Amino acid sequence: MAAQHPQLSWVESAFKAFLEAGSKSLLEAEGRRLYLGCDDNLDQDEWPQELLEILEENGVKAISVDLEAEPRQVVAIDTSSIRLSLSSKGIVIALRGSMVTRSSYGLYIEVFGPFIAYITEENILELLSSMLGGVSSLDYCSKDYQLYNSVQKVLASFLEKRLQEHAAERFRDSILLFDGSLSAGPLDNPIWLVSRILEKARPRGNDVLAFSKTSILRIWGELLTSLKLDARPPYIVDLTWAIERIEMRVKVLGRTYLAKLYDGLGGFRVDASTRRGAEEVFGSLLKSDALIHGYPETLILAHDYCSFTKIDVIAMQSLLKRLGVEFSRSTSIRDLLFNPLDGDYRS
Repeated sequence: MAAQHPQLSWVESAFKAFLEAGSKSLLEAEGRRLYLGCDDNLDQDEWPQELLEILEENGVKAISVDLEAEPRQVVAIDTSSIRLSLSSKGIVIALRGSMVTRSSYGLYIEVFGPFIAYITEENILELLSSMLGGVSSLDYCSKDYQLYNSVQKVLASFLEKRLQEHAAERFRDSILLFDGSLSAGPLDNPIWLVSRILEKARPRGNDVLAFSKTSILRIWGELLTSLKLDARPPYIVDLTWAIERIEMRVKVLGRTYLAKLYDGLGGFRVDASTRRGAEEVFGSLLKSDALIHGYPETLILAHDYCSFTKIDVIAMQSLLKRLGVEFSRSTSIRDLLFNPLDGDYRS
């Protein structure tokens, strides 16, 4: 039996309106830059039209990075989480964090965890509170922390905040690199917690830079650095004014920059809370850490060392088995129907 295409005449008749509208729409794409692999972070509809007009009319100002700045110690923090198993009562989650320190003495890597917990509706607030060091109450009730959706992200973020706070208290005169942003307000980034970290960092002479791999500092796929700038990297663009005028559900603690630190691909959004001038802090970072496509190598290492491998998962499952846990796999109807046609592919 061979698969056949439907008769062309029927297709043209049934979908005539769509074919005509589609053909017309393609004419509008003429001369535009389109991106393959339609990544969600390319779509940007949060920029008010008046801000776009300001950017297009006035452009943005590039601030040169101080290449004469002194090298400093760099500390990068990252965490990861994985869902090991689940049941009708709860889920088993594993967390791990890492801290990478680069100084004149060399590179030092610390790994924290894995931390394993079985989370249920009954113990969810207790576990979240314990991750914050025994905070007796949180700003939300247990139903706000959705067991099968948000709790894994929240718990991993709380671990990350504890490590960031530990670094802020432990180190002096260092550049602390965080993964993500300094946005505060959602469940996993309470304003009081992010503020406390930054308040502890400043008196000890630490400057905080938070690098975001995805950001609202994109306009329909184009980084703002694609706007005409009479400057060559490394440079930063202060976009705090634009962020403050966008209505968001979160509050950004610090200033927001778009940093293009090398002459290659686009830049990154970087939220900064610094005692020194931003151009000096970024200059010290360039003197102190290697960059991979404009992204700090220590942050890449922190990500790599906190990530879970298949061997890690097997070891943690073995630990659970020794506690009397029994594992079972649900039958996949997709596997039964389509393997080996689509192999290991999952849509």
